[in-house]
Order: sequence, then C-alpha cells, then structure tokens
Amino acid sequence: MATTLLVVLGLALLSADRGTGADSRISTSIVDEDSTTRLTCTLNASNILILGHRWMKGDKVLQEDTEPGLTTQYEVDTDNRAGQYFCVFLPEAVGRASVNVKGPPKVTAVKKSEQATEGEEVVLVCKSESFPPVSNWEWYKISDAGDQVLTNNSQDRMFVVSTETKTELHIRDLDLKVDSGQYICNGTSAEGSKWAVITLRVRSHLAALWPFLGIVAEVLVLVTIIFIYEKRRKPDEVLDDEDTGSAPLKSSGHHVNDKGKTVRQRNAS
Repeated sequence: MATTLLVVLGLALLSADRGTGADSRISTSIVDEDSTTRLTCTLNASNILILGHRWMKGDKVLQEDTEPGLTTQYEVDTDNRAGQYFCVFLPEAVGRASVNVKGPPKVTAVKKSEQATEGEEVVLVCKSESFPPVSNWEWYKISDAGDQVLTNNSQDRMFVVSTETKTELHIRDLDLKVDSGQYICNGTSAEGSKWAVITLRVRSHLAALWPFLGIVAEVLVLVTIIFIYEKRRKPDEVLDDEDTGSAPLKSSGHHVNDKGKTVRQRNAS
C-alpha cells in the first residue's frame, strides 16, 4: 500500500519558538503516514549542551529521552492525534516549541454514569483535548418528546460552566422523576463537532434506609417465631407436670388399701 505523506512545516513558529542562541530556531513538521502521525522538532543550533528531549500534551508528559541530538520526534495514533503538543529540549533553557495538530473535538465524559440522591446537587462533566479547542459547548437531555436543550437557569435549577477544554452541568435540588435519564454534552470547534452521553440515576431519600429496614424486618420475624414457639410449648409442659404429680397419689392409695386388708385379716383371726 502506497504511503501517503502530508508534511506541514511550522514556518509560522520560526519567529516565536527560539533557542538560547541569537540564531537558534526550532522548526516543526507534522507527517501523516498510514495509521500514525509523526511530529518532529528540529533545533538548528544551540550553545548549550543538549541533555535530552521531552514531549508533552498540555501538562502531561508523553515521552522523554536523554539523547543529545538537535532533532526529536514523537509518533501518535492518527485517530487520536488532534491537540496541542510541546517539544522541549533539555535543559529547558535550550528551547521549546508548540506543535498544533488540527482535528475535530474529542469529547469524553469524565464519568459515564452518575448517581445522586434526590434533593442533592450533582455535577456532570465532559472534556475535550483538541486543536483548535472547543468554541461552543451545549447540553441536552434525551426524552421521548425530543432532546431538550439545557442552558443556564433551565428549570431554575440548572447552570452550565464551560472552558475551552471542559464543560460542567450543575443540577440542584434533584428530582427523582424529572432528572433521571441520559444527558448529552456536545462540543463544537472549527474542525467539527463531537458528543458524549452521561447517564444520571437519582435515588430516593429512603434508598439509604432499605438495608436498615431489611434488618429490622428480619429481627421482627425471628422474634415472632420464637414467641409462637414458646407459647405453644408451655401448655404441653403443664400437662406433663400434672401427669407426673398424679402418679404418687395412686401409688399411695394402693398402699392404704393393702394396709386395710392386713388389719381385717388380723381381726378375723
């Protein structure tokens, strides 16, 4: 398969991204090749010994080495390439440059599912790391009647807080029947639009009491069983005691009769 190359030289960065020397400049390039994109930074000269290189995206370090060369490269998957990258020559005093890779927003939900109790406040969050950054965020609630647009003060309980890289939907005084469901966050930039879905589950006030109520019910059932068992057992014990007490009386009467017979026999003689 023939390799397709797209090289974009960072000529606009030549005056802004400089090294420490008077003539030091950092040129950048972006090369798309098959499923990967190769980012390259080249420093034309340095009067400081280069001890390594570092690649970053935002505040996250992606790659670091201890090579002394004037050129450094970083490869990224083409599908996830969009964003603003930085190449840093170490020590940092040598110089750094930004490499802006254009692409549509990559919107993701910080948490795909949220749970909260009715009456509380919940915050649904989406983010996007792309270049150019998101210029417009929108929130929707999915319903059978159609997607409902959510804006600040929607239903007097909702408000949206957004930056270029993140958006938050705040919902106060949660309602079990009204607020449960799926929410969409949509980010739009000059390169396109993307969206993500968040599922919100609102629990009843009594949800936390169910385990306790279950234990109480089990205890009541156990006490009832013991009470019934004891109540049925007592009459049987009383009958047993009466039967045991009557036996000696019969025996005593038998001895008395025997004694009477003996007396009559003696009188007869």
